[in-house]
Amino acid sequence: MIQLKGVGKIFSNNVVALSGVDLEIKRGDFVFLVGPSGAGKSTLLSLLYRGVKPTRGDVVVNGVDVKTLRHHEVCSFRRKLGVIFQDFKLLPDRNVYSNVSFALEVIEAPPKDLSRRVGKALDLVGLTTKAKARPNQLSGGEQQRVAIARAIVNDPILVLADEPTGNLDPETSRDIMELLSDINELGSTVVCATHNKSIVDEMRRRVIEMEHGKIIRDERRGVYSFEGPFY
Repeated sequence: MIQLKGVGKIFSNNVVALSGVDLEIKRGDFVFLVGPSGAGKSTLLSLLYRGVKPTRGDVVVNGVDVKTLRHHEVCSFRRKLGVIFQDFKLLPDRNVYSNVSFALEVIEAPPKDLSRRVGKALDLVGLTTKAKARPNQLSGGEQQRVAIARAIVNDPILVLADEPTGNLDPETSRDIMELLSDINELGSTVVCATHNKSIVDEMRRRVIEMEHGKIIRDERRGVYSFEGPFY
């Protein structure tokens, strides 16, 4: 599903965001990216959806070398992905239904499929009754659920989440992570960058720890902070 070989990323201000990253994620995995701010987690996610290009190395997602994609090919590539951000990025002038359907409109999905697919996504995130509400009428957790519905409405093979619980209370954060777990069980590979120690420790999924742009730990059924020998 995902292969990174010798990947480095240096930004124009000479900041080294990633250095010598080798990584393989298989289809169906659920992976947490952990580490301090500035460790390179968001940059790694951005490489996966071709938000940025690597300075060196290879980034292959679902058999596609993302570094070689031309501008007009990027949109087609992203149709198979779902991306979730900490700040939701909802359209304030659209209601919940329209925010989710927008993801289908931009890829020119057949109108006959639109209602069915949006309804399915809203049902999965538990927001069927909020379809006509505007973002400013929703709680933070509900807004994040809308963002998740928008990300999964096109049945993505890969869901990338960048601090999806960063602005949420503990109980709502747990609900959001359980929802991402459900999406994973339905078949989507999930890669989630987070600082939420309690949830990482509870879920015991694969944990990749980053520091100074490098992977320093990759542990199956891991916890947020490594303490003790690998088994």
